[in-house]
Amino acid sequence: MKTEPDEDPDLMPPAFAEGLDDWARGDGTPESPTYDRIDSARIALNDRDFGACMELRKTESLQRLRYMGELPIRLGSYVEISARIKALRGPLPMVRIATWPGGAGGQGIADLPSTGPLLRIEAHEVPVGLRLVIGPEAGPGVDLVWDERALYAHVGLDLVGPDGGVVRIGDIAVRDVTRGHGPGHRALPGFAPAPI
Repeated sequence: MKTEPDEDPDLMPPAFAEGLDDWARGDGTPESPTYDRIDSARIALNDRDFGACMELRKTESLQRLRYMGELPIRLGSYVEISARIKALRGPLPMVRIATWPGGAGGQGIADLPSTGPLLRIEAHEVPVGLRLVIGPEAGPGVDLVWDERALYAHVGLDLVGPDGGVVRIGDIAVRDVTRGHGPGHRALPGFAPAPI
């Protein structure tokens, strides 16, 4: 069976600068409420670290952010999700990359792992990077192992902890890294500090 694609697909979600109507406060499924036109979220321009980005005031103990588009999961492929975030003011949250695995008929697959490790933000105004890899087999650098039932995913972040803090989030990136997980390749870590 051929498992490596001939070319890398374009998996990138839209930039936050294009609007927040594609970004959900729930799991990303069609019925999820979005961050468009609510008081706790806005597009911030000219941030010194991120440029145009999303500014979000935390209003729930578990604050979800999910792209409502369906990220295709191709059989045998490895997909990397990465993001950058910083706290502006208020209580410092923990953050993790989070997903919603979807299967046939638009149904969620509850028994597949869906979140990466929690990373505590230690200081204000310091960008932090997160990275997570979804793949079909366990191995170094693979955070979530999904089987053939997973056909697509809604991807994004969870913010965990006290309410009231304000964060800024750079554009969330998604790319196919199947070639980087073949024999002889060094896998990427689950998350790492972002370069400044």
